[in-house]
Amino acid sequence: MKLALPSALLISLAMLTACDKQGADKATAESSTESTLSGTMAKAAEEARKEIRTGNMSVGDIAGNAKAEITPQGDLLIDGKAVTVTAEQRKLLIRHRELLGNVAISGMELGMQGVDLAKKAVGESIKGLFTGESGQVEQKVEAEAKKIEASAKLLCEQLPLLLESQQKLAESLPEFKPYATMTEDDFDDCNRRDKVVERK
Repeated sequence: MKLALPSALLISLAMLTACDKQGADKATAESSTESTLSGTMAKAAEEARKEIRTGNMSVGDIAGNAKAEITPQGDLLIDGKAVTVTAEQRKLLIRHRELLGNVAISGMELGMQGVDLAKKAVGESIKGLFTGESGQVEQKVEAEAKKIEASAKLLCEQLPLLLESQQKLAESLPEFKPYATMTEDDFDDCNRRDKVVERK
């Protein structure tokens, strides 16, 4: 299962690392740049949410398998061709697509929080250089990181429901079975990573 951030968000992250460090006389320009970047990220995120909610959702992207997608109407497309489904199977497809969309949006928002944290960390570091309060930077950044940990937990908690939905769909619709690639290891790994972050 892959959750990719829109390219505009990745570009914004790269731009953030090139922050101007020339001094207080650049404050106005930096504020303008930050506003532009925030606007670009917000626009990209909104477009991504719209695409996730209204576009086809790819499933089980594995080399050798024909491309499979679930449409908002609950059609299963394999290699662009609709598979004949019953009314019950269509309900399962719509539900599975909804859960996939929720996870994708949660993953995207988690990525945006990471971009925002990077921006704040850079800003606090520069502020610390000019105010002499560099010792407080770590505390402020850690407080923001706690918010990301909470979002990561919420994302992990969605995965068991997604796995259950996938299994029901695979049992009901044989054509979907080759694309049922998610396993318990996926959310076990997610929870293990979350616990490692907490211990740190």
